[in-house]
Amino acid sequence: MFERHRPFIALWGAAALALAASVGTAAAQTCAPASAEPVDAVRQMYAAAMAGDRAKTVAAFTSEGYLFDGGARFTPEGIADFILKAEAAGVKPRWNVVAPESHVTCDLAWATWTNRGTFTTAAGDEPKLWLESAVLVWRDGAWKIRFFHSTAVAPSR
Repeated sequence: MFERHRPFIALWGAAALALAASVGTAAAQTCAPASAEPVDAVRQMYAAAMAGDRAKTVAAFTSEGYLFDGGARFTPEGIADFILKAEAAGVKPRWNVVAPESHVTCDLAWATWTNRGTFTTAAGDEPKLWLESAVLVWRDGAWKIRFFHSTAVAPSR
């Protein structure tokens, strides 16, 4: 029954192998270099946010990125605006990424860390502690945050 279709099946089999090989090569070319630390994208996002740079804060994320913080879902633009509004109201947040761990698979990474920071107001500094995680993707030669989650915990004094 398959005798007369054998050349057709062989042709499609060869095409499938060629496609698989080219996809594998393309994927290998988009892998992040071993020296590119995913958590650096998070640090850059925090540095931009602390500097009040909305554009750089948003640019740390992919265009479809989002995050959960304080029990709410935010877009990158939404969290940048939220931070700017807090600062305009007199709250100066400071963040510090501590003890990061990251796991990389080519162009995908996930990372966890502790964030030890403060909120400074006219009343003084209030220590803050968050447990955070992110999923990052390697795009256009840089790690970008695709998903970010932050859970506030009571800091130990």
